[in-house]
Amino acid sequence: MKQFLFLSAFALLLSSCQRDPFPLELSRFAVTWSDLDQSGTQSLDDKLNFDIQVSITAPDSDDQFITQWEFAYFVNGVFGGVLLGDNHANANSISAELEIIPRFLGSPTSEPIQAGDVVSFRLWAIDNYGTQLEQFHTISLQP
Repeated sequence: MKQFLFLSAFALLLSSCQRDPFPLELSRFAVTWSDLDQSGTQSLDDKLNFDIQVSITAPDSDDQFITQWEFAYFVNGVFGGVLLGDNHANANSISAELEIIPRFLGSPTSEPIQAGDVVSFRLWAIDNYGTQLEQFHTISLQP
């Protein structure tokens, strides 16, 4: 009985010493706004350029990899759609450059996207340990 308790305690000690998984690094999330209609506000016809890169942080590149990622948008809190992504990435880093004009985004409702709407862009990634990364950029469309 003592041997069983000792082995159980030893196994519990070993399992509690396991390291936390390495985080994913948001290496770059740059957003450039171009005021194409020269209104001075973010509007339907302006342009947003996204420059994105997510990388692993594990020192051994075979130990950690990004398994899935997506770049999606929401309009007034309602899911609008996935703009770019990969459900089977299996990569040490992902990068994307996107150019978006809000007027051309599909609306999640029967109404078209219009002035007054709030549009949120979400980058999400997950690695083989289940570690997740999420980054948002939100704009409020003005007339």
